[in-house]
Amino acid sequence: MLIVPTLFVLLLRQLSHVANQKLVNTFGFNSQIIVGGLGIIVHELSHLIMAVIFGHHINAVCLLHIPTNDDMSLGYVKHTWSPTSTYQKTGNAFIGIAPVLGCTLLIYIIMRTLNVPVALVQDQITAQLLNDGNALNWSFINHGWIYFFELFQLNFASFWHSIIALILIISLCFGGFDLSDIDLKSGKYAFLGLVGITFIMLLLISFLDFHAALLPFLVNITVWVYLLFIISIVILLIINLIMYLFSVSKRG
Repeated sequence: MLIVPTLFVLLLRQLSHVANQKLVNTFGFNSQIIVGGLGIIVHELSHLIMAVIFGHHINAVCLLHIPTNDDMSLGYVKHTWSPTSTYQKTGNAFIGIAPVLGCTLLIYIIMRTLNVPVALVQDQITAQLLNDGNALNWSFINHGWIYFFELFQLNFASFWHSIIALILIISLCFGGFDLSDIDLKSGKYAFLGLVGITFIMLLLISFLDFHAALLPFLVNITVWVYLLFIISIVILLIINLIMYLFSVSKRG
């Protein structure tokens, strides 16, 4: 249940990191500020919001920083926590992966403004999984291609609206998903914590016989998470392809 989302997070980070490297190599170091500025702001803002949720003391915040010789960072959130507070120490794990959650959610919101039928696709997948006993059978896989193409049926009724939305999504992909090594190190503890929480929840569901009542809810949440990650991964794959073509043309 948690392995696939974890792999999605790692894949998003790697795709964003590779795209940023190609961007810097092709257009220079400051290009990541110009192109990924919004993504950097959302990245740091996600850290900040999660730190506040877990009761950390915020010492300094810079949502977007122009790199200098003395400080090459693109942004930062400096925070402290009580070593005696289990809640605050647990927060460090979730603060690390917060940018992936924040950027994915914002991409979803932007795509909804383009009337992308995400909710409709989610309802269809959830209904089929529940009707098929939550099994990934051949019928589901066959319909999967239809669901995939439905996700990207954009409504370009307003040209400028579509262009602005596309620019925002590109910026989020460049600047938002590129987790630092510290973020990833913290994130592995979030994964272990979620494994423990999930294990306890499954035990409670089985013991209290809540399976029938909670199954639709759990399937709904799982489908939503997977869809949002898949949308972000597809967008980043397209961006990486474009950046590859740019780098090839520059070398040529």
